[in-house]
Amino acid sequence: MNNVEKRCLKMTSRERVIATIERKNLDRVPIDLGGTAVSTILAEAYDKLLKKLNIKKDIRIADTSQLFVYVDDEIVDLYNLDVIPLYPLKDFMGVRRDGGWKDWTTPHDGTPVKVFKDFNPRKMDDGSYIWENDGYVYRLPPGGFYFDCIKSPLENATTVKDIERYEIPIMDEEEKEWYGKMAKKLREKTDKFIVADIVGGWTDIAGPMMGNVNFYMAMVANKPLIHALMEKLNEVWKKRVDILRQVAGDNIDAIIMYSDLGTERGGMYSTETVKEMVIPYIREFYDHVRKVSNYYIILHSCGSIYQYIPDLIDAGVNILNPVQVGAANMEPEKLKREFGKHITFWGGAVDPQHVLAVKSPEEVREYAIHSTKVFKEGGGFVFTQPHNIQPGVPPENVMALYEVGNKYGKY
Repeated sequence: MNNVEKRCLKMTSRERVIATIERKNLDRVPIDLGGTAVSTILAEAYDKLLKKLNIKKDIRIADTSQLFVYVDDEIVDLYNLDVIPLYPLKDFMGVRRDGGWKDWTTPHDGTPVKVFKDFNPRKMDDGSYIWENDGYVYRLPPGGFYFDCIKSPLENATTVKDIERYEIPIMDEEEKEWYGKMAKKLREKTDKFIVADIVGGWTDIAGPMMGNVNFYMAMVANKPLIHALMEKLNEVWKKRVDILRQVAGDNIDAIIMYSDLGTERGGMYSTETVKEMVIPYIREFYDHVRKVSNYYIILHSCGSIYQYIPDLIDAGVNILNPVQVGAANMEPEKLKREFGKHITFWGGAVDPQHVLAVKSPEEVREYAIHSTKVFKEGGGFVFTQPHNIQPGVPPENVMALYEVGNKYGKY
């Protein structure tokens, strides 16, 4: 494409994201902030960003477990964001999103926010908060940022029969209506790329369901138990996609799935364990989705996952998030060189811990310019930070980051 063609190329957000995934000509790199539950911003950081920009808006919590927000239209327009989420009727802790709003303050620093009316956690004497739902117990520690799962419905499971007896909801009539109605509304009001969340995945779901320590040990010591659970989860996810296809049709563009595999220093499991215990279920799910729909699939997998990427590609994965570039073996040049022909990197614009949170705006800018130049070559890049922007991140750094996405993401 020559320079004249580039200047004449005008794309909608949806066209832009699809073009980068498909490696077609595009005008600029797509930009995401708030388009998924793992590429957004927590309430305290968002409050400081709005104040710095002199934008007065109520801060609406999109998910009570992590206390991340709905990103407002003013920010979407300011930073030319291309992706919007379609969250389910209930958030990760089972709190309904359709009941209206009420005032609350974040325990960490007292930021005033709006939360769902059905959100009524118990405040304990030590200042922590407790929320219980469907056999799960979640706790927000005093001064904490998010709720941790401290009790799990399958924490005592030891046999395949225990897994078989446990029922995982698929999608009730209210949820079906929600997905259909919201997908239609979003498609009609916007030209953005729409990512639906079915709260699905593998290690990220199975771990809290069993209790993470139990799950980690069973991955090696009780493989029949894990296989039974993974098979059960896959049947639920496939049915959810079938229903989503029926009620939402082409009004959504992608779904996101969750399966963390890495720590900051390396993989959480041996390559052989992942190949045996996780990869077959990812492959089966991807094959099913591509058989029944044209939805793209984003796989969220935190940490240093370099060692698993070849097997993920073999299983059908072609979009990875969050691209944790500060972790071991996750350098932009290395990832792009070895996997850029197969993978769209949804993230990786900056190192969130060692740069975005602690460096100067100029240093953030320098890092993001470099990573953008590396990742955008030939397409296959959605500009966003790895995972969610945390409390304590200076608003000037967030502004510097997204200014880079707009200025240096052009082709």
